Amino acid sequence: KLKAEAKDKLEATAKLAVQELVATTPVDTGLAASSWELEIIGDKATITNNVEYVKYLNAGSSTQAPASFIETTLINYGNPKGPIVTYE
Repeated sequence: KLKAEAKDKLEATAKLAVQELVATTPVDTGLAASSWELEIIGDKATITNNVEYVKYLNAGSSTQAPASFIETTLINYGNPKGPIVTYE
């Protein structure tokens, strides 16, 4: 029961984080904001955005959001293990 409750809490928290990322992502065409994806495997939530230019948005290229808006958003939703943002 506790494990199921923990997974439910993880899922709910991760969904809230994604909603906030969608709301805080700078918008021109809406592609970057609509491209956030959530994957939960076991006790790990991974949020991704495969839009190539999201890294530039996160670096502060838009006046609509400050640099590091991704990290600033996600740090409010828990204690991440490892890097918050990575780019391929």
